[in-house]
Amino acid sequence: MTEIIIDIETIPDLEYGKEHMNLNGLADEDIIRAMTFRFLQQSGSEFPPLNMHKIIAISFLKVSSEETTMTSLSMNDHSEEDMLRTLHEALQNDISKLISWNGLTFDIPVILIRSMIHELISSELFISSSKHLDLKHEISFAQTDKIQGLGTLSKQIGSPGKPLDSGKIVWDLYLENAFSEITEYCESDVINTYLIYLSYQLLTQIIDNNQKQLKLNELIEFIQHYNPIHMKLLTKS
Repeated sequence: MTEIIIDIETIPDLEYGKEHMNLNGLADEDIIRAMTFRFLQQSGSEFPPLNMHKIIAISFLKVSSEETTMTSLSMNDHSEEDMLRTLHEALQNDISKLISWNGLTFDIPVILIRSMIHELISSELFISSSKHLDLKHEISFAQTDKIQGLGTLSKQIGSPGKPLDSGKIVWDLYLENAFSEITEYCESDVINTYLIYLSYQLLTQIIDNNQKQLKLNELIEFIQHYNPIHMKLLTKS
């Protein structure tokens, strides 16, 4: 069985703001400020509606009995359209399950909306609910507003948690063109999601303690070769 653990990072859709919200000619920082103020007025939250996000980074961990790999794409090297096309093509075949944290209410709808904008064909993995496990939705019995975020639960199961406190900090990193830091943050969310998934598999008797430790050892070995900076996520606090 192959499992895909996925996360995306986004900013407000600046192009929409320029074209349809009379914000053309402003600096990106001012467009973000104006758009989030508009969202706050409309909904009581600065966080953009699902259709007002633009994807600036995608990371996914692919875990199978044969290998473990991490793929990361960002706007530093790719357009949003290219990132999404690469994602759909990479996950088109031979994938058993998609794993996310809050994917049902954020990542997957945003991926689908942005893919529609670019007139792309989706991998079946993103349009088949039977192939997707949203851990936040699953463990809260759909009461996602009553459970805290990925960073908090990661700490509770023994991981140091997220390296940044808020996804909004990603917007600041975008303005600084700090795409390596954005990618590192996105990958850390993927790794933390996988660690929670291992605990969930143990909880539901899909694996036992020995199998969990084996999978954890395989992850550690992969991370040591892929990017040792992520080893801090695997050190119990």
